[in-house]
Amino acid sequence: MEGDKLVNMSKPKRSGFTRSNVARIKQEANTHNKPEPDQALETYQAISDYINRLALEKPEGTEVFSLRNETIQRIELVTGRPLICYITKTSNVPQGVPAFIDDSDLTGFSDLIQTTPDNAVDVFLVSNGGAPEATERIVRLIRDRFESVRFIIPSNAFSAATLMSFSGDEILMGAQAALGPIDPQINGIPARAILRAFETLEERLKAEGPRALTAYMPLLSKYDLHLLEICKSAEELSKELARNWLCTYMLKCSEDDERVNTIVQFFSNYDVHKSHGRSINQYVFFFDKSGFYKLYENTRGINWGRAMPTINVQLNPVNPSGIPPVLPPGPAERSN
Repeated sequence: MEGDKLVNMSKPKRSGFTRSNVARIKQEANTHNKPEPDQALETYQAISDYINRLALEKPEGTEVFSLRNETIQRIELVTGRPLICYITKTSNVPQGVPAFIDDSDLTGFSDLIQTTPDNAVDVFLVSNGGAPEATERIVRLIRDRFESVRFIIPSNAFSAATLMSFSGDEILMGAQAALGPIDPQINGIPARAILRAFETLEERLKAEGPRALTAYMPLLSKYDLHLLEICKSAEELSKELARNWLCTYMLKCSEDDERVNTIVQFFSNYDVHKSHGRSINQYVFFFDKSGFYKLYENTRGINWGRAMPTINVQLNPVNPSGIPPVLPPGPAERSN
């Protein structure tokens, strides 16, 4: 992807999750440098304090990746299923950073899928959403490879991420997890918000005449009119995908099942939810320590993410007094 960089966080180490290596994984997890048994990391504060303490003990690095990797291993031990992780930055995202589901994610998901054994998988999903077209291609990759798919959602899974979760046989959510409306995004802006702006303009033109056009000139200059059709098509695609995946995977029912219609109508009703990012609860996911805006991880050698390059700009110091600075003495110059 132009403007970002791919960062590999560990050397490849392929190891399938099978019953034969459960003992090895358990031994590795138990011997890892971790807090004492009486220091359970049950809160964000406890995790943050632990990371900060590691930073003091090991100035060369806090081994955050090792802690995440151990967490994945422990989850796999509990569930008996391989786990793949797709996480994007969901808060304080700098402008212009593509921290949403798009076609670039196909590479990461392909890596995760190709290195995952068995015919069942858990998908650890955190994202504010993205493009339904890219989501459709990702779901096709997952469902063509695995017979049983379960989504584990600890935090935000909005928009296209909610849509993706509908392709699972099950969804596991904690008290702080959140789904959201499945209205798609166009360049990071909810399609329904764009359509609503044009609909409001149309209503005002009918009521007030051309004089109402002045207030909406900035909007019209920003968007081409063909964007209306793009937004409408994206909305219809989201509903179609939600309906198909719910029928095929989640509910395993016919398309005219009333449960499907109820779910699709509820999650696509912008007038009810008012906001693209409104949860249908939210918490600050412990992701900022990684420094990435996208992360692809499993315990079988796939550990990389996408990060924006850092640009250092050196500014000349300002001399508010206006008095020329005194230069240090240098070698004598020969005068003519």
